[in-house]
Amino acid sequence: MHDVVIVGARCGGAATALHLARQGHRVLLVDQARFPSDVRLSTHLIWHAGVDLLDEWGLLTRLVDSGCPLLRDMKLDMGELTVRGTPPHTRVGAAMAPRRVVLDQVLLDAAREAGADVLEGFTLTGVVRDAAGRVTGVQGRLADGGERALPARFVVGADGTHSPLARAVNAATLVAQDKDAGSHNVYAYFDELPLDEVEFHSRPERMFYAWHTHHGQTLVGLIRPGRAGRVSQAEAGAVFLRECEALAPTLASKVKRARLASDWTAVSTGTHRRQASGAGWALVGDAGATIDPITAAGITGALRDARLLAGLLHEGLSGQRPMDEAMADYGPERDRMGEPLHQFAQDMAQLLPPPPEMLPVFAALAQQPHQADRYFGLFGQTVMPADFFSPENLSAILSAGAPNASA
Repeated sequence: MHDVVIVGARCGGAATALHLARQGHRVLLVDQARFPSDVRLSTHLIWHAGVDLLDEWGLLTRLVDSGCPLLRDMKLDMGELTVRGTPPHTRVGAAMAPRRVVLDQVLLDAAREAGADVLEGFTLTGVVRDAAGRVTGVQGRLADGGERALPARFVVGADGTHSPLARAVNAATLVAQDKDAGSHNVYAYFDELPLDEVEFHSRPERMFYAWHTHHGQTLVGLIRPGRAGRVSQAEAGAVFLRECEALAPTLASKVKRARLASDWTAVSTGTHRRQASGAGWALVGDAGATIDPITAAGITGALRDARLLAGLLHEGLSGQRPMDEAMADYGPERDRMGEPLHQFAQDMAQLLPPPPEMLPVFAALAQQPHQADRYFGLFGQTVMPADFFSPENLSAILSAGAPNASA
């Protein structure tokens, strides 16, 4: 019997396994995929808080050595003004956007090196419960068609937005929004597209973005509000170029000089937060909380929650606290950070023009590097929305930006 079986061996599951194995626990990762394995739908972006975690875990050098650049400078072009900065309070001072076939493998290899077992080609079919209803393992189908039960003291679901584990344990949905309530994303990869910084071009009901990933490639995309209607795969490239030329011509000129290196993808994602844990089980990553991709917060959040979950599981497995008492802290602590970021992303996904009272704030940010850095910290997950948008902070920004502020 393993101490913990984790269903899903990508970034959230592998990171949880890495921590538990390093703490001396017997961990089994299962996944229906065979690795190395890519993820087609991903922004790839790991914000500063997530990069700091990878550095803390000793994995950042592996990703840099794999050819993934560090992204240090950020630009928000709002048409009439541009704000530049980088999130504060970080040890590395950079974001990065690794391709998932590389990131997931780096985390999985590190978990294996720490002592975790891995079973690939395993498809979950249900959970095992004891007489009291507590989850005590999983059941699944092997690649050869055989059935197998895997007992464990605890089970973690890290199996994505549509988590079969969440369904098997009847995890309650706390918050949910359908695809049309969020953003619609159109993107592709380009070769030979030079960028000096991560670029965001914000326009009414549109957001264009571009950043470097592996192999010298650049991910370029357009985000539209779901209520504006979805773009088909076939028309995605034409829609992007037409709207980018009209609304963000400086980015469009770079794209037109570059070479398209992939098909265009058009995708919308519903979002949710589910019950974090129950008797013998917990959820991590997208299985527990899927955030609108407009803030590209998913990977960073999965790494953060993996560390939190592994720490609480360690307390229960090692006898420092009763397991149920330790796990009772998981949901509230996960949501203390995750809930405001979830709502921030959902609000941004509407792509509405800034309210009139915020226009002078953004204008003042362009002249206040410290506050501009704090604004980017909202995305880098080093500054909380409640802190930045507090009346006191907004007043300080406006006061510093007033013509006679230094008089």
